[in-house]
Amino acid sequence: MPYPNSPNGCFERHGYTVERTPRRSGVGYHRAIYDRHGQQVLSRAGYDAEIKFCREHGLMLQEDQAPLQTA
Repeated sequence: MPYPNSPNGCFERHGYTVERTPRRSGVGYHRAIYDRHGQQVLSRAGYDAEIKFCREHGLMLQEDQAPLQTA
């Protein structure tokens, strides 16, 4: 199971589908994200863009969104 507030955790918890297609270089994958209705909401977005999408659309667990406290 993915970390709850990772993009994969957020998408899985809210019924989104992550489609992975191999990169031409053969290293890694391109990702397309689809909502529960099958509409594509992200394509080839990097990690930062996926996290931003999760925050903007309320997909993250609230208790894990607070910044870490420093001593």
